[in-house]
Amino acid sequence: MEAARRGIAIDTDAVFTPIRTANAFEQTVERIGRAIKMGLLAPGERLPAERELALQFALSRSTVREALRVLAEAGYLEARRGRGGGTFVVAVLPQLRARDPHDVVRDLGPALADTLRFRRVVEIGSAELAADRATPADVERIAALMDEAARHDATEYPAYRAVDARLHVAIASLSGSLRLVAAITEVHGVISDIMNGMPRSDETLSNSTEQHHRLLAAISRNDRDAARVVMREHVEGIERLLSGLVPVA
Repeated sequence: MEAARRGIAIDTDAVFTPIRTANAFEQTVERIGRAIKMGLLAPGERLPAERELALQFALSRSTVREALRVLAEAGYLEARRGRGGGTFVVAVLPQLRARDPHDVVRDLGPALADTLRFRRVVEIGSAELAADRATPADVERIAALMDEAARHDATEYPAYRAVDARLHVAIASLSGSLRLVAAITEVHGVISDIMNGMPRSDETLSNSTEQHHRLLAAISRNDRDAARVVMREHVEGIERLLSGLVPVA
């Protein structure tokens, strides 16, 4: 687990990139909160200092301070005083009730179909770049995340989804493109909101694990074409699952 965490510094780099929107406060809360729920910011992990966050987000310190306060009140962050203090992700995250996936789909509207199409393109491209650039050390840390995901069964689906999202983001990080990492992070945040409330089975997780290992094999031998084929099969499987259980235009 620790080796995997050390290997994904680029993932958290993608969290702390400039926010350019009229709703800067809301997006700051969303981005940090989503990163925590997806496991990109792990329990007990220390966030950058407030001044550094303001620079990274290109926001005022007051906006960052207020976002951190709201996340702390919601139970995701805690402030520690004294030497070694700062703002940390809480050791035990709040127990979240999964939203009804139909409500999520209704809120997203046409954006869901657009997101799924976008995901197919970026995930397949990410797999190709990973196969092109992966080193033995990269393969080892991706394998560690796959092993961690495989330890969860259907009764622990939100925990599985968190590791699965980190796995896909870690694969994207091999591209060397922060923009690609940020895109896949955002896409998995949307997918997780839907999937966490859906019926699930151990067979679904078993199929996903088998695809993960075939993808890793393609990446390890630097086979770009095979990596693209496996990733396409993987993302299309999720699309079919969603279309069978919730209405997707």
